[in-house]
This record gives sequence, structure tokens and C-alpha cells, in this order.
Amino acid sequence: MRIHDLLDEKAVELSFTPINKEAAISHLVEIIAKTGCLSDQERFKAAVFDREAKGSTGLGEGIAIPHAKSAGCVRPGLAAMVVKEGVDFESIDGKPVKLIFLIASPRQASDAHLDVLARLSTLLIDEKFRQDLMSCETVEQFLSLIDKAEGEDLAQQEDEQKQHAQENSSDKAQDESSYDIVAVTACPAGLSHTYMAAEALEQKAKELGISIKVEADGAAGNRNRLLPEEIAKAKAVIVAADRAVEMDRFMGKPLVRTGVVDGVRKPQELIERALAKDCPIYTAGSSLGEKANIPMKLYRHLMSGLTYILPLAATAGILSAIARLGFVSDTSLGLFLDTIGYSIGTLLFPVLSAFIAFSMAGRMALVAGFTGGVMADMANAGVIGAVLNGFVGGAVAFLLAKAAWRFLKGHDAMFALLVYPLLGATLTTLIAQFITNIPSVLVDQAVQNFIIDAKWYELTIMGAVLAGMMSADMGGPFNKIAYACGVLLLADCLPETGPGSQVMSAVMLGGMVPPLAASIAAGILGKKHFNQDERKAALGAFFKGLLFITEGVLPFLKRYPKRMRFACIVGSAIAGAIAMPLHTGLCAPHGGIFIIPLAQNPLFVVLALLAGTLVGAILFAFLRPKEQEFKEALASATPQKTEEPSNSTQGHEEVKAQ
Repeated sequence: MRIHDLLDEKAVELSFTPINKEAAISHLVEIIAKTGCLSDQERFKAAVFDREAKGSTGLGEGIAIPHAKSAGCVRPGLAAMVVKEGVDFESIDGKPVKLIFLIASPRQASDAHLDVLARLSTLLIDEKFRQDLMSCETVEQFLSLIDKAEGEDLAQQEDEQKQHAQENSSDKAQDESSYDIVAVTACPAGLSHTYMAAEALEQKAKELGISIKVEADGAAGNRNRLLPEEIAKAKAVIVAADRAVEMDRFMGKPLVRTGVVDGVRKPQELIERALAKDCPIYTAGSSLGEKANIPMKLYRHLMSGLTYILPLAATAGILSAIARLGFVSDTSLGLFLDTIGYSIGTLLFPVLSAFIAFSMAGRMALVAGFTGGVMADMANAGVIGAVLNGFVGGAVAFLLAKAAWRFLKGHDAMFALLVYPLLGATLTTLIAQFITNIPSVLVDQAVQNFIIDAKWYELTIMGAVLAGMMSADMGGPFNKIAYACGVLLLADCLPETGPGSQVMSAVMLGGMVPPLAASIAAGILGKKHFNQDERKAALGAFFKGLLFITEGVLPFLKRYPKRMRFACIVGSAIAGAIAMPLHTGLCAPHGGIFIIPLAQNPLFVVLALLAGTLVGAILFAFLRPKEQEFKEALASATPQKTEEPSNSTQGHEEVKAQ
């Protein structure tokens, strides 16, 4: 983000003469309101005066930068005023202020705009720059001067960084802090898709000769975090994420917003869209062509909540499972571990609800959402009640904020720590108690009873469907729906083992089979059916399969994708169809082979995994022609000098489509 992204020409005043500090601020608020960044002008103005009451923003040397975060502001904005005669601003040096910049920021926005404030403050250190601004006769001249100075400052920073890089590494020819594209990848679990999308974008950009930096916001932390100056220099931004990410820092940049799977599958398309001349500019609240319908929004909020309970569910399940082992169960250690697991397990519903609400309405919704989860737990409304109450808490907080903006007129800061949480918790409790919990109890109990009382063939069908969905689209909607069902139903029974753990077992096995089957086929059963690159990838795919990283199979789906995907689905379905009727159960939503020893009926889990892997591997080898046959078919489809190009091209496409 650069200064010109925030400073609209409507918000620049070069000829106003305020009688005092209050008049100067009031006029700045009036002109910044013309840019549309304020939803409540009086409320924002009150917030600015509240900030000034804590200490003057007159920095000395004739400069003042008043600023405030307020719910009366809908997006970041900047206003500027030149007071040629000067005005008393109670500056730290006691001198009149001649140059004033007003910063407006939404209360729930990130601090991405603060790098603009820092850069502006740096520029204003230069006395000549200040004098030039004060002597401007037109708004165009004023803005041009700022843009030129900022550009020179950024160029100087880039040159310094480039020089530093050359000094430390003589073989680096370009400045690594400057990128054509910056990107963010994130998925609900923060595991495979997050990092695979990042890797796919990086590799494709390298092939295209485009520099890129990708921030992978995953379970291992925010890897490779984007710096403000890197965002400022980038030509465009790609956000491939299935949950909420920090977006305000990309204000004013061409931006492509999509799901994380597109980052894995369509990296070149995303890069080309981002660099296209018609790529839309990101502004506050814009959807930028992403699916912004209600189901998609609800899905993103749910996935945001799911992200935060994954480590809790894994910890609670594993500790409780260890506590139930025979050599530990009757000891003080077993009691200690079980107590910790149980205590963490009781937080699953409140945390799930809290972060669904947080995704909807920000920090002020956390207490309302947390209360909704507590109410679901107390009423035995299960995970369905927790999800519904999370949405209720978010909606209540959002409506409270809207009402406060309308009626409190800028004096709601004192309510933020007490009244908002109290009202949100109270209203959410009432709605949960008398509306959402009642049907949730019935539905949740019906689901659990169905799984508990199901006949063996019903469990077989259920396990086959859920496990097959895990490998149907590798991170697409079927995969995510199946995984979400497994995690949510597992959370419904933790820290005990229950019907949800059986579903989780089928889901995890369904995700482990494809890479295991592909690796066995390429490395052992059908070497002649795979090329050298695929055989080299077999070992890596094997270990990814053991770790429940389904996407390890992707290198084997490039050729004959329909046939190979069929092999994946059948192998996964076999594993799920065996696992559920045998009442296997896993205690954590991730971990693969490492949590199988803690499973319910672990031998049956291994049996189901081996059966699905063997069937999948046989299908992988059987459905693919040998590599030599493929080369011969490809050669026969290659155009000869006497052949028509159109016919030969068609033949080549037929080979590829098999």
C-alpha cells in the first residue's frame, strides 16, 4: 500500500485557515468524509478528539498527524491540509503547525496502513520536502510531489537492499525484497494444501520468469510472512485461501482471490489473471470475483472455526487415548493425562463457536461466540449446536456494532470491554437456550444414534462414501466436506471414543490410501507402467501417505487422470468400507500412522489400510498401459511431414485424454 492509495484528491486542502486546533481537525474530518471512508462522521471526529486528549499529535517542525481507530470508519483513509499562516496545535516544540495529515482507520482493521504512516513520517523528516509541500499551489502538484518523493524513497530502499544482497551473496543478481507478485495460501487445517499451493505458485512463477513471494499461513505458523515494503513494490497479489486471512494490507493492489485448491491446480492461470491489465483493484469489502454467495460465506466462517479446533482436538484425543492404555490407565500418570485431555476437550465447542463468530464480526464477537459454545455444551446440543450458536454469536455481535454506530455517535469506546461482551453473551444465551439448542439436541442425538445403531451394511456404505469423497477431488468440495464431517463428529465425542471417531477413521484412511497405492504401484507392482520421474516420486508419496497427506498422489494423476482418480476412489472406498463395520476409531483429526497405535481396534485399522492400498495399487498398475506402449501411441500420434496438422493434433489429444 502506498500513500496515494489512501490520499484522495478530495481530501487535500491547501487554502483553509483554521482559527484553532479544533477547527483544523473538524475541517479535516469533513473533507475526508467526502472520500466515502467514514460511515459516521461525528463518531470518527469524537474518536480523533479523544486521541488528542491523551496527547497532542503535533510532532514539531510544523507537522501534525492526528489519527484514530473508530467504528465510524469503514476503510483506511488519509486527508491533508496546508495552513500557510500556521495554527496552534499544542506541538511538542510549541511552534505553530503548517502541515497536517489526518489518518482514519477502521476499528477492526489490521494495522497494514500503519506502514504508510511510518513512510509518511520518514518523508516529512526532510525539511525541503516539507517546504515544497507547503508551497504547492494546486492539489495535483501536492499529490505529485508526495508520489515522487515516496517513489524515490522506495527506490532508494530497493537499491540499498540490492547492494546489501550483493555484498553478502555475489551470485545474487536481483533484489530479493522486490517481487512481481506476492501471495498468501491458507487452508482450514493449515497443512498440506497450504504448502502445496505455495510450492505450486513458486514453481510456476519460476518457469514463467516471474518473481514471487508466497506467505504460507499454515499450522506450523505464518511461514515467509510478507513485509509491507514487499507488498508495496509488488505488481499484484494472489490470495488462495479457504479461510479468513488478513486482507487490509493489500488495499489498492490488483488482487486475485480464490480457494487454496486453485493455487495447487491452476497456478499459471492465477498468475496470468493477477498480472492482467483488467485485474480488479482490492478495496475494503470487495469480493473480487470470488464466490460471495451466502453458502460460500458460511463455509468460510465454518472453516475458520475448524482451523482453530484442530490442534485442540488432536491434543485432547491423543492424551486421553494414552491415558486409556492398559499399562497407564490405573496409574496417577493416567489420571493426570486423562484430566488434561478432558479439560481441553471441554473447550472444543466454545473455541469452535468463538472463532466462527470471530470470522464474522471480529474480536468483539469472541465472547458472544464463546458463550454460544458453552451453551451448546451445557445443553448437550453437540457440535451442531456449537456451529449454530457460533453463527448466532457472530450475527449478534455484528448487529450490536451496527446499532452502536448509529446511536452512540462515537462514544462507544468505553463500551467495548464491558457492554459489547455482556450484551453479546446475554443475547446469544437467550437465543441458544430457547431457539437453536432445542433442534440441535434432537438432530445431534439422531446422528449419533444412527451411527451407533446402524447395521453393518449401512456402516459399510457410509464408510465407503466418506472415504471415497476424500480422494474424489483432492482438496475440492467433496474432500473438504468429508474431512469437516470427520473432524466435527470427532469433536462431538472427544475426549471419549464414540461414533465420531469411527467416521474419522474412515475419513483418514480414505486420505492415506491414494499416495500409498500409487507408491506401491510405481515402486513395486507396475514399474513398467510408470516413467522415471514417477518411480522417483514413489518413495516420497509413500511417506506422505503414511502421514495422511493425500496430495502426495498428485504427480501420478497427470497422465490418464480419470483412470487414476478412479483407482484412488475405489482404493479409498475399500478402506472406509472395511474400517467402519469393524468399529475402528481414531482419536485425532490428523497424524496418520503415528496415531494408529492409539486407535480403537488398531489391528483392524491396519487391515483396512492394507486392503485399500493393495486394491488401489493393483488398479493403478492395471488401468495404465505400460510406459513403452504409451510412447509408441504418442509416436504414432506425432505429426509426420506428409500428414495434415489438424489430424495429427487430434490424435495426440486422444492419447493424452485416455
